[in-house]
Amino acid sequence: MTKPLEEDAPEAAPPMVFSLRISLPDLPGMLGRVARAFGKGDVNILTLDVVDRGDGMAIDDVRVEAPRGMQEALRRAAADVPGFLVEYVRPLEAFRHVLEPLELAALLEDSGSAALVRLVENLPDTFGATWALVVDVSGGPGGRPEVLAASLGAPSAARLPDSWLDFSLLESFQGGREVASQPVPHHTDGLEVAAALLDRPSAAVLLGRERGPRFRPSELRHLGLLARIAAAVAARSDTLIQAI
Repeated sequence: MTKPLEEDAPEAAPPMVFSLRISLPDLPGMLGRVARAFGKGDVNILTLDVVDRGDGMAIDDVRVEAPRGMQEALRRAAADVPGFLVEYVRPLEAFRHVLEPLELAALLEDSGSAALVRLVENLPDTFGATWALVVDVSGGPGGRPEVLAASLGAPSAARLPDSWLDFSLLESFQGGREVASQPVPHHTDGLEVAAALLDRPSAAVLLGRERGPRFRPSELRHLGLLARIAAAVAARSDTLIQAI
């Protein structure tokens, strides 16, 4: 008597990867308690970056692998770690590599005249934002602001509010001063926009984040540095082309 063919075992669902922004009391041992709580929920921490510290709280960006989902892990962490809060959760593609700010800086250095395009292509993933664009307000055709580069989902020049295009509060990078950039809040539908000057007072990169955590000072510093690098690389490439 022949044995019936065994049915193939169902394939295990691939683990999901999530990016979280968490805040917790800035006290010794708190992060270890979060890691233990996540472990009980079958969640593995892949990376952790300190975003900000102040007022007795630490703000961290955490990337985790969760074979069985996040709900139980978050429930345990909230129960086991007093003061633990989740500001933001977003799923990521399990095998997709998201460039960190330092990696993006290295990519920009090798991008030549395409540096501004590469900047806006990668900024949304690097900062967990929604869109990015580079705009010059010195006066394009008809005196309108000119979008020099834009990511998918970025608004057109005609839809940019005047408040976003006032770069007077953004400090320049001349004289060795610390990189500075100011968030430009826009309160409709939970959108926040951060801005950083490029190589001239009339041009800046705008980074929009919808329904996410507010931009922290360390993110604004990184944005300012990346904008400066991209502008310098693009200008250097243009100079070489003109010299040929």
